[in-house]
Parts: sequence; C-alpha cells; structure tokens
Amino acid sequence: MVTLLKKLFLSTFLSCMFYLVPSWQLSAQERLHYWEDSETYLQDQASVIIENAYKVLAAYPPTTISGNERKLALFSLDALFHDTRLDNSTAFLKFMDRITSNIASELSKDKPSGNEMRFFRFYNHGFIIQTSSVTVGIDLVRGGRLDKPFISESLMRSIVDQCDILFLTHRHGDHTDFSVAKMFCEQGKKVIVPEIMYNELSSCLKVVRGTDFIHETIRLTKNNIELNVFVYPGKQGNILNNVYMITLPEGKTIVHTGDQEFSDDLISKISNNKKVDVLLVQCWMLPMEKFVSGIKPVLVILGHENEMLHSIDHRESYWLTFRRMTGVKEPYIVMAWGEKYDFGEKLF
Repeated sequence: MVTLLKKLFLSTFLSCMFYLVPSWQLSAQERLHYWEDSETYLQDQASVIIENAYKVLAAYPPTTISGNERKLALFSLDALFHDTRLDNSTAFLKFMDRITSNIASELSKDKPSGNEMRFFRFYNHGFIIQTSSVTVGIDLVRGGRLDKPFISESLMRSIVDQCDILFLTHRHGDHTDFSVAKMFCEQGKKVIVPEIMYNELSSCLKVVRGTDFIHETIRLTKNNIELNVFVYPGKQGNILNNVYMITLPEGKTIVHTGDQEFSDDLISKISNNKKVDVLLVQCWMLPMEKFVSGIKPVLVILGHENEMLHSIDHRESYWLTFRRMTGVKEPYIVMAWGEKYDFGEKLF
C-alpha cells in the first residue's frame, strides 16, 4: 500500500512539473510528431542536421589535422547532400542563403594583415581569396538550375560587390555562371576565361590562354594593382580548362586546377616555375599523391565535394576526400561550404 501511494505521488509530482516548464522550452513552432507528414519530417530533419553540423564545424574549424568531431560533422553533411529527396528543397535553399550571407558579412570585415591570405570555400570548387590589397574569386557559381539557382541574385551580388576579379577555369555549368560573370562585367571588373563563353559578354571577358604555359600581368583598376598570372592550357576531356597560378601582390602564390585531368606535364611546368603556397585542387584528382608531391605546395585545400547537380555516385564526398588523401604527405585541409581559413606563416 505504501509503495502504491509513493508511485501515485511521484506520478502526480512529475505531471505538475511538466506543466511548470517555462513556455520557451516548449515552443509551439517546434513539432513533436510528424505522423503522415514525411515531407516536412525530412525538411526539418535536414535543418537540424545542418545547424548542428555547422555548430561542430565552428567549434572545430579547418586545420591540417581533422579530429573525429570535425570529420563526423562533414560526414553528416555528406549523407544529407546525397539524399536526392532534398535537392532544391526549402531546407537546402535556406542553408545556401545562410552561408552566402555569412561569407558576404565576413568579406566586409577587417582584411588579413601583412602577407596573409584568407580562403573562403564557396559552393562546389569555388573559392574566394582575400588579402590586404585584393579579393579574388575563382569559379563562383550560384549552383542549381537556371530557373531555380541555389543562391539568389541579390545575395550573389553581395559577394561580387566585394570581389575585384573573377577567374573561370572552364565552361562547365558547375564552374561558370553567366549571371555571375555579367555582374562582374557590369561593375567594370575583369573576368578571365580560357575561351569566349558568352557572346553577350564577349567585349568584357579577357581570354588568357596559349599553346604552352604562359605568363600574363593583369592590372586591376583598383589601386593600380597587378596580378602575375601563369596559365597552363589544360583540358577536361574535350573541354578547354585553364589551370591558374596566381601570385598575389603580397607575394604568395596559389594554384587552382579547375577540373584538370592528371598530367605529368602540368606537374613539371608548375614545379619548375615557382614555389606554390596553396594548391586548390579538385578532390577527385587521381593519382592525388603523385600530383601533390610533384607540385610540393605548402598547403593543399580540396574542393568540388557534393556538387548537387551530379548523380549520387559523382557527388564527391568529404569522407572519400579523406580516403584519397591518405598517402599525401603535404599538409591539407578539407573545408565545408561557407568556411574560411587564414593562411599565414604557420599552419594549424
């Protein structure tokens, strides 16, 4: 009898405590079941995974030694981005808005000092490199379909406003975007391409390519800044692909491969030219170990994971990038979209 009374008392007490919980902890907007509404369930689940994955990434930012926490966050994004049910979904589009807004905000803050470089990982194989004097965009696209891009025009313009020049490696739609190139042209900013891509913009695009490795000095109107650019005339299949070696005014040199296929000739031309500080290479470059060791960069930053318009088997994943980098001896970093990394005298 005493035991029964204790159970009744405990049950009543817990029930009362439930109703005393502050209302902010029981938000009416947060659903507690999704029976017969699997569509909303998947959308909300995606939002929760993305939010918490990026919280972990913020706590464990990009370094040359990725711990289990960071890897698990990246692998969670892999699983999410390989679920085609979420392609062009509300949750995904809100996520793209959020990271694009964050990059625009970061670009507007204090620039790197001295000869440091700041790298922003954009969508797919897109990168923004910022120094104290210049901000360079490479392969910046809005992603998605022409009628439904992942990034809105207004948000993309907020990125373009803060860039000084755009380099496009080749004409594939996951590396070039007419609307983005047009924004640069409208602002009188140079767009460097391997061939004429858009007839409507032909007057403002600058083709930089030769039959062999060539050097071009590109002068920017802003503060009369010069970029020393070497261009390797590569290919992806039958598509012309420029590999850019860019020396920034502060003295550091970066290389962006675009979708260049493996080439011993490319390795020899780059390694014999000058020291590469940062190599921006697509994650599916094979054999990766031979390519990286031949160029000998100070740091490798990977790109091209999770291109959403590719089939599942070709949406290269972060976990597969780590596997491909197993034998690489040079320091490397795997970054999620929207993340930044400051490259200075020391690697972390």
